[in-house]
Amino acid sequence: MTDLLLKKVVLSTGNILQMDHLIRKAGQSTSDELRGSIKTTLNSWEGSKADIQDGGVLTIQRSSDSLLSRESTDLKTTVKLFLSDTDSSQVEDAIKTVSKVLDLPCIDLVIVTPPDVSDDATLESLAPMWQALEDSVTNGAVTAIGLADVSTSLFTELYEWAKIKPSTMQVNLSSCCIVPQELSTFAQQHDIQVLTHNDPAEIVDEDTVSTITSRLGLSGTQCQIQWIARHRSIQQCFGLVQDKGYMLALACNG
Repeated sequence: MTDLLLKKVVLSTGNILQMDHLIRKAGQSTSDELRGSIKTTLNSWEGSKADIQDGGVLTIQRSSDSLLSRESTDLKTTVKLFLSDTDSSQVEDAIKTVSKVLDLPCIDLVIVTPPDVSDDATLESLAPMWQALEDSVTNGAVTAIGLADVSTSLFTELYEWAKIKPSTMQVNLSSCCIVPQELSTFAQQHDIQVLTHNDPAEIVDEDTVSTITSRLGLSGTQCQIQWIARHRSIQQCFGLVQDKGYMLALACNG
């Protein structure tokens, strides 16, 4: 095997609620949690580059016992995607990968954070991404879709344009302490759920990527993050988080 054969790395942490050393750390950020779970996954992984599959894909997966039954009708799974590009292929690949790894016939809600959430972001730039999300709803892979961190004006513009409307909007508390009144009013008028979060703008840094590539001996290979997915399954009857974890995809080229 040579590094040139490796085109993509997919890493799945499994259920991090089983990582006792990680969940005991109070006050850690999303980045800290992701970084810690990636290191634990790499430390427990017994594979190598020799495990490259057809298509040049290497899967690094931490085996863990699921704490839940995927057939439970009381279980709701939400996936938040952090994209590096708004190309439709990233959305399609992320949803397909998460569904396959978690053995989910349908994801209840997918919320997407675009790579550009500045005031310069346009509807045209978001269109390919959103149309891929709409397709995932149409083909039954996802039930509902939402958006995170874009401006109120862009969110309302996308809502009016979209064939399948966003059911959820996430607002980052680091950029505004309260939900903008304009967004709150629009959400009430259109039955949109507004949620808040404190995820950092960049949840994976270069050091984390280097940790993965070094473990694989890919010092001469350029690898870049394509997408990151955080999945969480809640037992709605009791409001308990039963499963939580991360997946990410790296595109690699020699």
